[in-house]
Amino acid sequence: MKTMVLSQYNTPLEVYDRKIPRAEPGEVLLKVKACGICQTDLKIIRGAIPPPIVTLPHVLGHEVVGEIAAVGKNVSGLQEGDLGVVYSYVTCHNCELCLAGRENLCSHLERVGFEREGGFTEYLKVPAYNFCSFSKDRPVEEMAILADAIGTPYRAVTGLAKVRPGQNVLIVGAGGLGIHAVQIAKLCGAFVTVVDLDPKARDLARSYGADETLDPADAAEAISDLTGGHGVDAVIEIVGYPETLEWSLPALKSGGKLILVGYAPEHPFALNTMMMHYNEYEIIGCRFVTKAELLELICLVESGKIKPVVTQTFPFDQVNAALETLREGNSLGRIVLVLDKPKPVSGFSGQVSG
Repeated sequence: MKTMVLSQYNTPLEVYDRKIPRAEPGEVLLKVKACGICQTDLKIIRGAIPPPIVTLPHVLGHEVVGEIAAVGKNVSGLQEGDLGVVYSYVTCHNCELCLAGRENLCSHLERVGFEREGGFTEYLKVPAYNFCSFSKDRPVEEMAILADAIGTPYRAVTGLAKVRPGQNVLIVGAGGLGIHAVQIAKLCGAFVTVVDLDPKARDLARSYGADETLDPADAAEAISDLTGGHGVDAVIEIVGYPETLEWSLPALKSGGKLILVGYAPEHPFALNTMMMHYNEYEIIGCRFVTKAELLELICLVESGKIKPVVTQTFPFDQVNAALETLREGNSLGRIVLVLDKPKPVSGFSGQVSG
């Protein structure tokens, strides 16, 4: 099978020819159909997520859709030909956090595309628990992005910010995650303001339901005006850089919540503790999604309540071109690698490649 491998940091992925793995007991072997790419993949490539999390040579890809090619022993309820999303957090199911329903924080966590090899390959084996079936009539390139690009903002908006009807929500960044945060916050009944540097990203956010869109240069004053000086109930911070946190955190009303989805390990942020103290702000990190939340999302997408925004697809052998497109910021929404010919992508402003 063909596998795309990162052998050295800051170099293109290389094609390796490897043996197809076997499904061990409790596992399923997947023929990979599609795999999303994201900024985290670029962090790995440039060495920002070093050992022991990621070791070279490495296979990237944590947004995987596959078709079951083989079922290992002791697996029930699944069969060859089933299509599904990979819940990419392989957990122990027994630690304190897993038992508390927070398996995304498992003490013995291994992640597909990080500690484990990822989906930039033709075949991938995963625990059967991590395979989440969906209807075969769904486009695989759209379903590939559920676990991260939609799942992470779903947890941020519903599970952590707990957005309610009538609340004001500020979303910082309208890229691959932000555009889905817009849809989810609107589904919760919020008034949604989006801030992004790119006018095209702001236009796309409006097309998916954003009530207001702002340039960062105007954000602080405009948000104050929009909320009558009170501030917003929740900030979904998808950028995570000091330059945005400097104005997005003070945009909160007293008692508000800032949910940190994005992170910039090379750029620390100095926290104003007096502002935190007097306003009782809550700053909450958001890490991925639980399997239960992912199963909820599959139902929401299949019912049409949330639309995956895939704006470009690339064939598997053009993975380096796809990564370069992401690196240069030349794509709105999400980019997906496809290992089979994709269905036409619709409902976005952009061009399909490949």
